[in-house]
Amino acid sequence: MHLAQLPEDVFYHILGYLDCRSLSRFSQVCKAIYSFVNRDIVWRNIAKEFLNTGISGNGTDRYPKIPLKERVSTAQNWAHGVCRKDIPLKWRKNLLPWLQMDGNILFLSQAAEIRAHRIHQEGKKTLGQPFQVFSGHNDDVCRFVLNNSYLISSGSDGTIVVHSRRSRSQTKLPGHSQEINCLDSRDELIISGSRDATVKVWTLTSSSPRGTFSTFDRVWSIAIDPSVSSFAVGTACCRTPSPLHLWNIERLEHVCTLGSNFRRGAGVLDIVFESPFQLLTCGYDTFIRLWDLRLTSRKCVMEWEEPHDSTLYCLQTDGNHMMASGSSYYGVVRLWDKRQSQCLQVVICQGPHNQSYVCQSGHCCEEGQCCSYYYELWWFWLVWALILILTACCVCHHFHSKQRFQQQRRQNEINLIAYREAHNNSQLPIYLRFLPTYLLPAYEEVGNRPATPPPPYSESTLSNGTPSENQAAVDLPETSSASNPEATQRHTYRASPKDHSPSRYRRFTGDSGIEVCDGHELWESVLEKEEEVQPEEPCEDL
Repeated sequence: MHLAQLPEDVFYHILGYLDCRSLSRFSQVCKAIYSFVNRDIVWRNIAKEFLNTGISGNGTDRYPKIPLKERVSTAQNWAHGVCRKDIPLKWRKNLLPWLQMDGNILFLSQAAEIRAHRIHQEGKKTLGQPFQVFSGHNDDVCRFVLNNSYLISSGSDGTIVVHSRRSRSQTKLPGHSQEINCLDSRDELIISGSRDATVKVWTLTSSSPRGTFSTFDRVWSIAIDPSVSSFAVGTACCRTPSPLHLWNIERLEHVCTLGSNFRRGAGVLDIVFESPFQLLTCGYDTFIRLWDLRLTSRKCVMEWEEPHDSTLYCLQTDGNHMMASGSSYYGVVRLWDKRQSQCLQVVICQGPHNQSYVCQSGHCCEEGQCCSYYYELWWFWLVWALILILTACCVCHHFHSKQRFQQQRRQNEINLIAYREAHNNSQLPIYLRFLPTYLLPAYEEVGNRPATPPPPYSESTLSNGTPSENQAAVDLPETSSASNPEATQRHTYRASPKDHSPSRYRRFTGDSGIEVCDGHELWESVLEKEEEVQPEEPCEDL
């Protein structure tokens, strides 16, 4: 029997054991097998294993117009880095705007306006001026959602504006006293939450709220489930023990509280429903949590932690395995796989001959391979070598500076000690005797070699006699003693003609110094004091 003659059910069961590469090769056998393999039912099981193929966990196809084979091929190329990077819009502001896609139209908020840009299929040119601008707020736009032919936005002025994308008419719904941080809409229903700790339910046809709830805390996020039977509210978790609450839309009453033991301030900033019973949350506590209402409301089913402990502001999912989170860490968007505990790290490397390849984990190497560790990279060792060289230079400079400072300080201390010892004590201490280079010069050297010559002396005539030209004699008697009668001696000082002056004289003192006397009267007073000691032997010369 020919393979093509098998029943389709049996043929589908056989093809279910093949992977995408084997199916692609099998489709090249003949035209009949090619047309059979290209059916979406053959690729559905394979599409569930890839990320962002449009097939949700319950089997719902989000993009039925695109063949599954093309979506699997695109997902595989994207996983291997075979993709094209374009910059459709350059944003000059520091903060990222609120973005939302609807087909080939990109909506983004800027200040009090919402702009709509068309993205071309080529995507090679930067977007120009918007083809449509939605306004109506007096302050910045906080959040906006798309609901069929309507664009609903909330602003810091506490108002909700419903824009019609077809007729370009708008309806303003005032109702909150403070800024409206969150907003969601499904079918004809609108639910808004504000910093004034209130949640209000609206309809597209009414100008007043259908119901108002008090959450006793600031409201950060709101999400309506796909069945439009309930909605979840995320608060700031400052006044309540849990930031997650579930409300019923029909009865307008509180159903339950999700989770417990939350830290204070662990507010929920975004909520996404994957099904009427499963929802994802993220917020200030840097965790992505998956909740299943069919199991328990006290504890989440799974959780993923942001690697850099950054606040997670927004979250999106494909309904199957992929999640995308936006953090406050320089506007980083991270991709997650629910089947893994760590975030996906896809690095596109440029290999030889301008061929790109992907490193699922690690870093790019020059040889066209992925390096798992930093020490396998050449620039890693270069950076460390430069760091070590600079560190060694800094250490050497600091060491020499410290040695020079200590030497100067030691020299100053030694000079100070030597100066004090030379003036206060005639005998040097032991620790200075071995430092001849740091001692002051001897007194004999200074006395024998004076820096300046002594002042000149001239001859003078005294009142009781005139000395000769060659010498001048001064007899100074000593005090007599009874025990030593022959103790009287005569001390004479003979000076050269240079030592005589009419107004200045000098004589030896008891401490072997020289005393200079000015004038005859001062010299006579000195002599009179000496005569009082020995009056019986007056000076003959005087």
